[in-house]
Amino acid sequence: MVKNQERGVIDLYRVEMIRVPLLETGETHTLAFRFIGPSGSVLQGCTTAGIVTCTPSQVLQAKGLTLTALEPGEAEVKVDFGDNRFPSVCWRITVIPPSEPIHRITAQSPRILFLKEEAKAFRRRIRGKEDTAEDAPETAEVLVIQYARLWHSYVERAAGYLNETGFTVHYPSISQEWHVSLPLEEPEPTPDPQGYTDFPYWTMYARAIEERLIVLSTVYIVTGKVDYAEKARGYLLALASYGKWYEFDHRGAEGNLSNAHFLIGVSAAYDAIRDIITEGERLRIRDAILSKGLQPLAIDIGNRDRHNIVAAKHVAMMFGAAAIADEVPYAAKYLQASLDYLTGYLDFKLNSGETEGFLYDQVAARHVWMAADLYRRMTGNADLVNHPYLAEELPERLLHFLSPVVNTFPNFSDSFYKLDIAYVMAMTASHHAHPAAGWYMRRYEAEHPAALLYLKEETLSINPEAYYQGAVSAVFQPVGWAALRSGWGRGDHLLCFTSSPSAKDHNHRDQNQIMLNVGGEWLLTGPGYQDYVPGPRADYTIGTIGHNSLLVNGQGQQSLGGGHICDSSLFPSFEVVSGDASASYGESLRSYRRTLYHIDASYYVIVDDAELNREGDEAELLFHTTSSIYGHDHALLGPGESVKKPSLIIRGEEASVRLLFLAPGSLGITVQEYPGAESYGPFISVKAASGSSIRFVTLLIPQCDDPRNITVDHVATSGISGIGFTVLEEGERRDFMMFCDTTETMDYEGYSFSGAAVRWSSSMMGQDPLDTGKPGRLDLSSATRFAGQGIRYRSDKPLSLYLETGSLRGAVYNGTTRASACELCLDSSGIRLDLIVPPGKHNLDLKQGWIIPAEERGETNGNARTQYGARKKTDRD
Repeated sequence: MVKNQERGVIDLYRVEMIRVPLLETGETHTLAFRFIGPSGSVLQGCTTAGIVTCTPSQVLQAKGLTLTALEPGEAEVKVDFGDNRFPSVCWRITVIPPSEPIHRITAQSPRILFLKEEAKAFRRRIRGKEDTAEDAPETAEVLVIQYARLWHSYVERAAGYLNETGFTVHYPSISQEWHVSLPLEEPEPTPDPQGYTDFPYWTMYARAIEERLIVLSTVYIVTGKVDYAEKARGYLLALASYGKWYEFDHRGAEGNLSNAHFLIGVSAAYDAIRDIITEGERLRIRDAILSKGLQPLAIDIGNRDRHNIVAAKHVAMMFGAAAIADEVPYAAKYLQASLDYLTGYLDFKLNSGETEGFLYDQVAARHVWMAADLYRRMTGNADLVNHPYLAEELPERLLHFLSPVVNTFPNFSDSFYKLDIAYVMAMTASHHAHPAAGWYMRRYEAEHPAALLYLKEETLSINPEAYYQGAVSAVFQPVGWAALRSGWGRGDHLLCFTSSPSAKDHNHRDQNQIMLNVGGEWLLTGPGYQDYVPGPRADYTIGTIGHNSLLVNGQGQQSLGGGHICDSSLFPSFEVVSGDASASYGESLRSYRRTLYHIDASYYVIVDDAELNREGDEAELLFHTTSSIYGHDHALLGPGESVKKPSLIIRGEEASVRLLFLAPGSLGITVQEYPGAESYGPFISVKAASGSSIRFVTLLIPQCDDPRNITVDHVATSGISGIGFTVLEEGERRDFMMFCDTTETMDYEGYSFSGAAVRWSSSMMGQDPLDTGKPGRLDLSSATRFAGQGIRYRSDKPLSLYLETGSLRGAVYNGTTRASACELCLDSSGIRLDLIVPPGKHNLDLKQGWIIPAEERGETNGNARTQYGARKKTDRD
């Protein structure tokens, strides 16, 4: 800082430099400076040299601008520039003893993109004849991977990079572009866009450079054409001349993703083309990999934060170490640090409830897969590749939340509907022979470079419905997600639910949110990626107001996270998931629980229970959409309009969903939009009359292609939470339903019930729905009592049960930790059973009078995936 004599103010100058945090004994680092003036521009021609001192000098020694680590310990480094424009700089460096990795690198270079034998196999693949419809017929569902044609396109892409004299980096979120000229020069500081602090321009810039280095290097390895290597060489030498590979000097390598992208790209290219560059150039590039890439990242050694940026930096450590380990012994510690972090990361992601949403979970997974495959390639150890999070949990999540027909996903947290998961699925299909992942690649990503580079020809393709053998829904309990669906086809639907404990910075205040896709169209929507500029759009995108959940007195959830899946049972034709978001609301309410019922893969019943603080508090449900909203009379409704009858339709281009609001009886229903965030579409507001205990009951009836004529009749209520009604579908089904509580008893249509829910049905109109010997069903959810003509059921703990009345077979689920006594009598069949039901799910055969744990019979229904989402093994394995 100096005083400007003309203006009488203090001007700020700053020094940009790498403050290396850690060295091992014998390792060196040479300091370099860039001086920034008050206007934010680089001071050209400023040659001020720093005077460097280290204390204690027996730990760290300074000779000129070069630091040398002498013995383990900590030392303070001070740089004095002898110029009053620039303040002195001080920081501490930790010196550690030399370290050895657990697994030694055994593969020779090149080893990052391809091993030599892998490159030979790849050449054989792309030189094979083009696949034709006669050789490998395509179907409407999957496409043949035409490797030779894809390789031709990949080479054309590389040729474009070879011949370009510059490129453009696009920043859609701020409607700006960077025009980059070649050869590269380190960018000058760029002012933040309005409303942003530390906008990461360098992230997309570094990704563009990484992509060019990978593509050029890949084509060089496969073809041997030196022009591609020479182009990559120019990038490497230019980047080696940069002062640093991260953008924000005040943050160092923390929070700067560009460092990771540069290091991955430079490492892969150096490993690929080192045979065509001189020893002097190798030395410059090696030193840059160490001093600008790895040494700044040492600040994250021992960091256990599972943020996607931290994960990417540990992946970059592995790439940097792989590139120079043969020549630089100090790289070993980065290899081991990366392995330690990634092993812990995968364990944590498998067992914890932490998520950053689909976008950043898969971005991190892509990087982790890159490191896992590299580690397997160069050491022969496949522990990372075979970790159950990569092998089972992640692909299960992606496949179950994949929308019907089209390649989209729910935009939970900071995310988008369209995601690039091709690399993750190609690696899953190839390394784990996962046929549903192979189906995904051939169905949706047959033209993607990942199909060319990573999908093995012999990988099988089996569509998810066949792969999961009809058990198409799933609950992922630790992370608090559920997918209740009918299938993946054109006429299918998917209801996505989140009630998550995760409170990361990319999460939203959206616990107990639902999103609905019908036939590929998102009809109940979320806002997706948050708007970071303070104002109504930011409030809407991160707040509960922008999500399909509950408001209390117009206010949403007070904190991130706080949700959890508290109960679930996935029986055939009767799927139940319950989430508790009470902790998300702070002191705004006493409790809030949302339960979803998916009936016969046909319609949903949503039960929302809120315990408010006072009688005068107001509970309000929200249903957002980007489609059109119509009343019961099919009149189009706009923002500000009220609805008199509790029935609405959200209609997309080809699909729709009917919403029937059955309880409470007195509702205020309006269509609204949020001022300042109108572009996100309208939403339906459903307000209950005041009361301290509120139960909302809503029917969602998805419709696509052939609309179902589903109606509701004979709605009756009882007590605080009891409601019964009849669901009719012409000629196909009649469902009698009651929703209650284990502490209450409700009577409806001659039957008495205590529990969460009961459905008894018949596929034939007019018959007794529990007349055994005829097709029909009985489904109980967390029930202790059900009785009526011809049936008596009682248990001392809440149990869930389904029974096919024709075959007298079904299943029972005890979600408690203790066994429960259960009595079940069916008069018409002369069956009376007294059972002891242990915890867990068990198959039920009333004719034989026994129960048996489902896992002993190889069943995949029920709660098979409520822990981690992993498909239970069958005789296919």
